[in-house]
Amino acid sequence: MYSNDKVILEQLTENDADFFYEIYSLPQLTVNFDESPFLPDETPIEFTKRIISLSEFIFTIRPITQPELIIGDCALHHWNKDTNEIVISGSLFPAYWGKGFMQSAFELLAEFAKKELGVKALLGMTKTRNHKAIRLVEKMGFVKYQIDENEITMRKEL
Repeated sequence: MYSNDKVILEQLTENDADFFYEIYSLPQLTVNFDESPFLPDETPIEFTKRIISLSEFIFTIRPITQPELIIGDCALHHWNKDTNEIVISGSLFPAYWGKGFMQSAFELLAEFAKKELGVKALLGMTKTRNHKAIRLVEKMGFVKYQIDENEITMRKEL
């Protein structure tokens, strides 16, 4: 568990499968995917197990004031140990957008990546149309690194 004055990050487990499946079913989030995040007929438990297996570290995001409430997730994945880079990502329920929760979660992940993993740079990838995500990471010091017509990779040196 990791925390700051805004959020608590707890490791995602199979017990969180219903929340995790629900958040990735939201139309407000699926607009940023080219295809469904779910495999055909995949259950919430199967989806959660698969995503846990693909991430080096994945956490639920909980408000410090309501630690029992899961409002999103954040992860570190695709760790390139040769370049000391790792991808950061996350999702929040729309009711919590614009309130500083994801920035606080990403700050904790960045600190963890630097101190515990020796990571030198974070990468964030999203659709070029995902202006909220781009604005968030720009506020955190990420810069545009690679852009094509639909995808953007942002980078931050740690």
